Amino acid sequence: MKMVKEVAACSVIGTVVMVGYGVAWSWVSVASIGMGAVSALIMAVIVKLSVAFEKITSAFCLQQQSWAKAKRVLTSWLILVGSKVAAMGAIVILFGDQVQFSGPVSGVLAFYLTIVSILIIESLISKTAKRYRQQPVAAE
Repeated sequence: MKMVKEVAACSVIGTVVMVGYGVAWSWVSVASIGMGAVSALIMAVIVKLSVAFEKITSAFCLQQQSWAKAKRVLTSWLILVGSKVAAMGAIVILFGDQVQFSGPVSGVLAFYLTIVSILIIESLISKTAKRYRQQPVAAE
């Protein structure tokens, strides 16, 4: 249930970021809020699954006898970067002209900046919510 809530929150944040970038930034083009929402959902699912998979492979690599840390770094990088490329590819294939990332490196830079923005905003909201929940309620 926690992962569903995280994906839902990330999707809402992603939709706002995608549509906002689509309006304000020439490197991102989103035809509609619906396309932004579906794209954000795809990104959220792929990001959350890749992070979960990375944790599993990380633990496995650290149990190895030789080159454990090097294997961990390499597999983590491949999984996390590869998953973003897969997400971008899925969005481009599914939506074509309706959702586009352009600019340097055939839009990869814009896509990564979009993902990083979503993750930063999600982290800030999560930290703020935790801080708010931990504050004692004053008795009246």
